[in-house]
Amino acid sequence: MNIKFENVSKKFGAKKVIKNFSKSFKRKKYAIVGDNGSGKSTLLQLISNLMTPSDGKIIYSLDDIEIDKELFIKKIIFSAPYQKLVEELTVKEFLIFHYKFRDYIKNPLTILSEFGLENFKNTQIKNLSSGSEQKLKLLISFNTKADFILLDEPTTNLDRKGITIYTKTIKKYSKDRGIIIATNREKDIVFDETEVIELI
Repeated sequence: MNIKFENVSKKFGAKKVIKNFSKSFKRKKYAIVGDNGSGKSTLLQLISNLMTPSDGKIIYSLDDIEIDKELFIKKIIFSAPYQKLVEELTVKEFLIFHYKFRDYIKNPLTILSEFGLENFKNTQIKNLSSGSEQKLKLLISFNTKADFILLDEPTTNLDRKGITIYTKTIKKYSKDRGIIIATNREKDIVFDETEVIELI
């Protein structure tokens, strides 16, 4: 899987946040860094096809053959602190619902303890703490079969124990997958081979 940006720009009104960005993303480890307002989250959402470019082109390919966006979407998983989950469902109900549409690596109900969620299986998502909700997003991100895992500020709302869980589980579940993280936190970047892309 390859994601290629060709002179991509993104404008919001008169403000151009991403400017003539060109880059190929392969199944490697990347960190997108930069000052607040530099476009880190915007770039991640462009990669995820949650936004469309104002100018330029994004090409998705598999084995050097261009594929359509619908197929690409099934090969990525995206997570962000601002992402909304179905709050009325319990953790168990939500996991069952999510994995009706995507394939899991391990039965999610058997790995709740790896993410510190073993005591919240029957808790409605609206009653979770912000930290526990973020752990649930990480569980979905790491345990869903995908070529790329896209994470926007993955340790947001996590305490020290939660950050330890993040560090351990991302290493465990990321083998042979591309990881693209938008962050300014050093603790989010856990792989020595990470390529850093700085936005200005």
